[in-house]
Amino acid sequence: MNILYIDTTTPDLIAAVIRDGSVTDVTERAAGVHHSERLCGAVAQALKCAQITFADLDAYACAIGPGSFTGIRIGISTVKGYCAAVKRPYIAVNCLQAIAISRRCGSTGKAVIDAGNGYYFADYNSGIAPCLVQYGDDRATGAGSASGAADYFDGAVELVRAQFAAGSFDTELKPMYIRRSQAEDNLHGN
Repeated sequence: MNILYIDTTTPDLIAAVIRDGSVTDVTERAAGVHHSERLCGAVAQALKCAQITFADLDAYACAIGPGSFTGIRIGISTVKGYCAAVKRPYIAVNCLQAIAISRRCGSTGKAVIDAGNGYYFADYNSGIAPCLVQYGDDRATGAGSASGAADYFDGAVELVRAQFAAGSFDTELKPMYIRRSQAEDNLHGN
């Protein structure tokens, strides 16, 4: 199993090769808004460190959100571009699910990501669809949280390995947006 995993949903930039027993991780913490400039170089570095090529990959995995609107689009479009050249199946990674099972984030079964402007993206693992909740909402108490993708990377790796082992692939990568973008809000006068 050789899977290329990309996460550009937060200020962290992750490009990694996930194998059965190892992970070749090229993470740049706090890459900020430079994902589009650095992602392809990070992928090349991860493949080189893992001593494989695109032809050796069995699948692509990509974080689909929630998170930065631009970051989500950068990661998904890059993976789709790679797949156009070397066709492999996709594994979509929900960042909230990765946080919920991450040992680094507390494995609480519920998760929040700071969405800014007084809100969290939230998932409670209780059949409720991911949603926005305000800071101070009691439902966010005790939830696993992450300041960047590197914080929940262990949970993402676990999800990717489980989906690959089950042969559970996605037919396409679609962004997971929980709210409208700031540009859309401005356009609609909100």
